[in-house]
Amino acid sequence: MVPGRGALRLMAALLWSVPLPCLAMETPQVLTRQTSLEYSVKANYLVRFAAFADWPPRAFASNQSPVVICVAGRDPFRGALDRAVQAQTAHGRPLAVRRPGTREAAAGCHILYVGQGGGGLVPEGQRATLLVTDSAAPPAERGMIHFAISENRVRFHIDLQQASRAGLSISSRLLNLALSVRGG
Repeated sequence: MVPGRGALRLMAALLWSVPLPCLAMETPQVLTRQTSLEYSVKANYLVRFAAFADWPPRAFASNQSPVVICVAGRDPFRGALDRAVQAQTAHGRPLAVRRPGTREAAAGCHILYVGQGGGGLVPEGQRATLLVTDSAAPPAERGMIHFAISENRVRFHIDLQQASRAGLSISSRLLNLALSVRGG
């Protein structure tokens, strides 16, 4: 399912209209709810990224192969990612979620979210893998899409050069939503 212009605007409006309350002076219970909301929004972004990225045909074993979204390292989503992919498709393919435990297993991922402690699972060369990192990633380890919190909302930066080197293309519609685009 490739969303149309109206669907893209709706997605942006919905995701960016969910403010994340200031984390500075909150109780642990409120922080847990805010973190849960933040990762629910990020899970939905990961699902939407699948519709706005194009992989080379060799990235899939067959025409029916799913787009595989993987979580490397600590999984902060608490089931939100599994719920977000239910009954969703991208480019006519179903979506699947995996949590690889080795670099070799991560090589079969189309979208790889690198959580805390997952840096050692990133496949060498990152061929045909859309690497997504979080705000805690050091600049040298940031992915093609890098989540950031801006004005208490989940946003992202895109590194088009990295994506191109991996053989991926990213839709201009997604590029227009990014806080910044490197190499574009």
